[in-house]
Amino acid sequence: MSSVDNEKKPAFWRSLAEYENNPAFRKFVEHEFAAPIEDTAPNSAERRRFIQLMGASFALAGATGCRWEEDHMLPHSRRPEGAVPGESRYFATTMDMGGNAVGLRVKSYDGRPIKIDGNPNHPDSLGAANVFHQASVLELYDPDRSPKPTRSGEDVEMADFDIFAKKHFSALRGARGQGLRVLASASSSPSQYRLRQQFLTAYPMAAWHEYEPINDDNARDGSALAFGEPHVTHYNLKAAKVIVCLDADLLGPSGIQHGPGFAAGREPETGDMSRIYAIESSYSGTGIVSDHRLPLRSELVGAVAAQLDAEISRVRRNPKVVGAAQAAPTAAFLKDERVKKFISAVVKDLLDSTGNGIVVAGAQQPPEVHAVVHRLNALLGNVGRTVTYTPVVDRSRKNYTESLSALVADMAAGKVTTLVVLGGNPVYNSPGDQDFSAALNKVETSVHLSLFRDETSSACSWHVPMAHFLESWGDARSRNATVSIVQPLIAPLYGGKSAIELLALILRSGPQDGLGIVKATLGRRLGDERLWRKAVHDGVVMASAMGPVMPALKEMPLIAMPKHTESTVGNGELEITFNADAALHDGRYSNIGWLQELPDTMTKLTWDNVALIHPTTAKQLGIRDATMTTVSVGGKSIQIPVMVSPGQAEDSIRLNLGYGRTHAGVIGGSVKGGIAPVGVDTYALRSSTALHFASGGKITSNGEAVLLATTQDKHAIDQAGIDATQERLPMLVRQSTLEEYKKHPDFVQHAVHHPKLLALWEEPVPYDGHKWGLSVDLNKCNSCNACVVACNAENNIPVVGKERVLMGREMHWIRIDRYFKGPPEDVEAVAQPVTCHHCDHAPCEQVCPVGATMHSREGLNDMVYNRCIGTRYCSNNCPYKVRRFNYFNFHEDMKQEKNAVKAMAFNPEVTVRVRGVMEKCTFCVQRIQNVKIKAKNARRPIKDGEIKTACQETCPTGAIIFGDLNDRQSQVARLQAVPRSYAMLAELNVRPRLKYMGRVKNTNPELG
Repeated sequence: MSSVDNEKKPAFWRSLAEYENNPAFRKFVEHEFAAPIEDTAPNSAERRRFIQLMGASFALAGATGCRWEEDHMLPHSRRPEGAVPGESRYFATTMDMGGNAVGLRVKSYDGRPIKIDGNPNHPDSLGAANVFHQASVLELYDPDRSPKPTRSGEDVEMADFDIFAKKHFSALRGARGQGLRVLASASSSPSQYRLRQQFLTAYPMAAWHEYEPINDDNARDGSALAFGEPHVTHYNLKAAKVIVCLDADLLGPSGIQHGPGFAAGREPETGDMSRIYAIESSYSGTGIVSDHRLPLRSELVGAVAAQLDAEISRVRRNPKVVGAAQAAPTAAFLKDERVKKFISAVVKDLLDSTGNGIVVAGAQQPPEVHAVVHRLNALLGNVGRTVTYTPVVDRSRKNYTESLSALVADMAAGKVTTLVVLGGNPVYNSPGDQDFSAALNKVETSVHLSLFRDETSSACSWHVPMAHFLESWGDARSRNATVSIVQPLIAPLYGGKSAIELLALILRSGPQDGLGIVKATLGRRLGDERLWRKAVHDGVVMASAMGPVMPALKEMPLIAMPKHTESTVGNGELEITFNADAALHDGRYSNIGWLQELPDTMTKLTWDNVALIHPTTAKQLGIRDATMTTVSVGGKSIQIPVMVSPGQAEDSIRLNLGYGRTHAGVIGGSVKGGIAPVGVDTYALRSSTALHFASGGKITSNGEAVLLATTQDKHAIDQAGIDATQERLPMLVRQSTLEEYKKHPDFVQHAVHHPKLLALWEEPVPYDGHKWGLSVDLNKCNSCNACVVACNAENNIPVVGKERVLMGREMHWIRIDRYFKGPPEDVEAVAQPVTCHHCDHAPCEQVCPVGATMHSREGLNDMVYNRCIGTRYCSNNCPYKVRRFNYFNFHEDMKQEKNAVKAMAFNPEVTVRVRGVMEKCTFCVQRIQNVKIKAKNARRPIKDGEIKTACQETCPTGAIIFGDLNDRQSQVARLQAVPRSYAMLAELNVRPRLKYMGRVKNTNPELG
């Protein structure tokens, strides 16, 4: 790693290379285009991989895309009124991911689901969706999905499995289930819960196990420690004035329901903002938007919780809080002046905001820390106001890791003769010390239900294709127990079964189809056909939520202090943390190209995982950025590239899970298909006793350089060359403090001064109709990337692969720039979404020799694809660097007649581009036109908010607002008129239609 000297450094920067202004970065920025256009296609090896990537997610979509889901709810012999061929319709359904159910609203085109957004009626969605929801439509059409059942690796028909199941499980029923085990993935389904109880009754000597590699066991067990029974905790961020996150990401993929509440507290125009403190080992989405952040090893967070309890208990008394407080820990790091000052400020703020604060612990923290956090919230009077509780529905469920350990022990001991695995992939994602695969080899008969023939399927004697949630009937419960309906939008492409259908087949009693099973479960609540149809239409069963309760606290357990509370880098021992990947989660989404190519929130890395390490720690250990290292802990080791990451806690290494798949498919890796795994499998280092973080880790580098496909230095905005970097960036990202904002609400206007801007010519367009514009609030964006994937899905954006990303050829129409501020050893981060600004004086329009990019009468910078001859002058002249060029025909194989049906996988309202054509954001012009036509036919004006761009519709925090600037009462017009609204690079006189709202931090004066 290059040394960071004391020369003048930029205020904001994207990467260490940019901060140091090293030769490699200067060379990169000097080249407008990363590589020339090839006269020919890539070499044979590259071309094979390229075609695999391009075709993987679309190969079977068209062949099956127009199949209507068959049901008998309503007669369809005549077309229903309002159903017009070629016109999209919307249906409610639910996606249950790891027991976390979120209601969705799915766009269907002629019976084919093509776009997913959140269901406003669902309490855990509120109309928003995360990257996994958006990308699940590509999972539906994945040609690597299993087409048939297999027996000992050989294809068979579903009828063959039905015959086997009837005979085999009838014999087991006669033996009362002796030797029978079920291993299920986490599910919130009431129907699966009901069938589980029936299963245990029918097979009394059998056992039911559940396992989820990324889970909430610590939170569940922590609430049981605090209250005697497990409870679900709910947070009202809208009412909170102070939010303290102890290794917690409230705004992560599983927290989209917190988005509106967070956003409501981040509006400085109200004169009052919430204040967010984040204490974490790695940067999270919540850490990005926090007002103060303390990078700290995860193993030390418990000591901070104990210190908070000790200090607050000395001042605050609450008769409902029993037992003694935590003893003030004597950990050495707590004496550090920065840490001491940080904790003191947190304590004072919490005491000053009693009843209006929130303390939350992350899922990776031990149960004892969660228990103490419950005590803190009760002590501060937050319970019942900003913090509420509901009972856990399934109180009988055991700890996932303990349940898996018990199953593995039984299998290894020969006590299991038949194992049924409902979803999941335990051969791949079980802890490294379990050796699930070896134990499975001792089971005589094993059945695996899954979407893909993955690592577990290849190790089982039977594999059964699973129906996708977009093909299935089902039900689910939200965090507050609201019941929602899983509704199919298309007939199963491969005749697969859902988990509840397979259970019904094993039981051989009651309805065997998903619809009948769900109706049998919800019969008492929805016995009336009218209520059933309303629930299906709305996606939720109204009034099914559990009411809040006020559980009584018990005596608190003591938090165990880590062995080492001071820096251990001197003796070579480090903390290793295991984290869910923001794109692949636990690895289940490894075969989705959109997610593999999604830049990581902080590192901007694609198609890989790395070991993240703090700059100071790397320097002390002599480790250089982007080199191959050996990471070891607990007697096991892996080879993995390293990335020096500002914001990472010192003496802590972050490893992301979900990579290194050997049976994922064409995208994620397939040993059988000769495709190398993407990234490195880090589950091998994970153990049952250290699922989230482990002590005593080591890292060594062999010095071998590794190519990492990052996007952080791509499309760097360059006004006057690399020498202007420091002057340029404060103009792009403008921020202040709440205290300063109250004095100078127009602080953003003083970031750059320029002469009065004059038009170079008379305005050619009067804009007397609509004038479309966009507003992006930097105070609300937490870089969750949902907008990026939503744009991919809406606009048929291709996946280009790692090699093309390395060349700077990724095709995303919207990107999220991440800037660091301050020295690498102590940074803060800010996120800024950037897309086409649709300038009134668009530089791209002025240089196009063929008029391929033009201005519409409504102010849109339109692309006429069939005019474009690929000069790329427009991209060269764009100050925002938001144009993307098709270096190849990413859909070339569609020209073949046999593959023509692949076009059914795309959004038919958006043109599929070809080689040699420039493309960019269109402000979702197809959505604009659809609403205009409907409004015209109804002879009414377009309502404000009726048109939502894809990025706006999915955004959990409402950071993006689109509308008509000619309507002075529209939300976008009002936002662009507030003092903290500014136009990026306005001094270039391009007159952009996109404006940003400056970032305002509610900093604590004691911390600066």
